[in-house]
Amino acid sequence: MKRLLGTLIVATLAMGSLAACGKKDGGDVAAEASNGPSNSAEFGEGPGGASASPGGGGTGGTGGTGGTQDPVADKSAAGPTYPGDAKGYCQAAVSAWTKNDMNRIKQLASSGAVSNFQYIEKGADHNWKYVKKDGSECVLRNDHGDQLQVTIDEHNLGKPQAITDVVIEKTEYPSDASSYVQSFINAWYNGNTARMASYSSQSIASSYGGKKAPPNWTESQPKEDKGDYWLVHGSSNAGDSYTFKVRKSLGKAGGILGIS
Repeated sequence: MKRLLGTLIVATLAMGSLAACGKKDGGDVAAEASNGPSNSAEFGEGPGGASASPGGGGTGGTGGTGGTQDPVADKSAAGPTYPGDAKGYCQAAVSAWTKNDMNRIKQLASSGAVSNFQYIEKGADHNWKYVKKDGSECVLRNDHGDQLQVTIDEHNLGKPQAITDVVIEKTEYPSDASSYVQSFINAWYNGNTARMASYSSQSIASSYGGKKAPPNWTESQPKEDKGDYWLVHGSSNAGDSYTFKVRKSLGKAGGILGIS
């Protein structure tokens, strides 16, 4: 009996000890779970929510100036500009024409000139260069010798629609030797060295372009047939005479082979 009573007492004491340990350990886990990480601000969970950091990019809190702020309107955009000189005005219009920028052309040209810009043939070469101003016309030429004449109202420089007209004079290549030479003489007389080069060569245009063109040049005798080429002779009323060596096959560039 005594032995049984002792066994019961030992068992009771053991159970009490286990209960005490369980209470202690369980209390520590619960406390840790309720307290959370010791530095909760690292996860953005401090006071004030996502905008806890002053001046941050969030939308909460009172210190943020983040991404939801309305953008400031850009008031620096300027309207179209209009050159105050004839050269700049004509160059701006021709540049817009080569880019097919009709909105810009309509700003710079009258309705009639706009129609002309729309319907004139552009040609293969767009490398237009300003040459001179002749009265109310600006003259521009490209590498083929094609010529644009842009008429401008100088009273409207610096304002919209100062250009009143535009015409193009394309370089044409006659199929007849005499007409071909006459076209070269005309280009020479007008100082169109690019067209002179198109009719002959760059070296011929360079040699003769700086010289005075023969005024009122006419053929002095019928052209001579030399088999592969023609010889066209002529002189001017100033007394200077020239002989042109011309290809038989014409209607294209490079028809004049030499001048003497």
